[in-house]
Amino acid sequence: MQFMEQNAVYIFIALLISWMLWQRLLAPMLSGVKSLSASGYFAMRDEPHTLVDVRSAGEWAGAHAPDAVHIPLGEINTRKDEIPDHKPVVVICASGNRSAMAATALAKAGLKPVYNFSGGMGAWQSAGLPLKTGR
Repeated sequence: MQFMEQNAVYIFIALLISWMLWQRLLAPMLSGVKSLSASGYFAMRDEPHTLVDVRSAGEWAGAHAPDAVHIPLGEINTRKDEIPDHKPVVVICASGNRSAMAATALAKAGLKPVYNFSGGMGAWQSAGLPLKTGR
């Protein structure tokens, strides 16, 4: 017990890092979610797919992919029926964290294949992919 009291901060940090790794890396892999880089998206962007942006309304209004469907992360479970299940789904957010969680939820709901866009909108912009501003 004394060990835990003396090292509570370190234990908390270790648990937090473990949870973050689980959410970002392990849970998506175990659910069948595949990681998709900007170059990988370039290769598939002309094929039928659904791009789902799970950022907040404010982030969406700032700039988003022209053909993306906006479903904030908090609404993904109640609005998943809006996503066609007959073509691949690519999920994107600002950095890749929220999209990993959303992609995992969609894969568990039976959508296949589901991709998490690595690096989020930062990687999207860096790759020179198109952007639309406003709603």
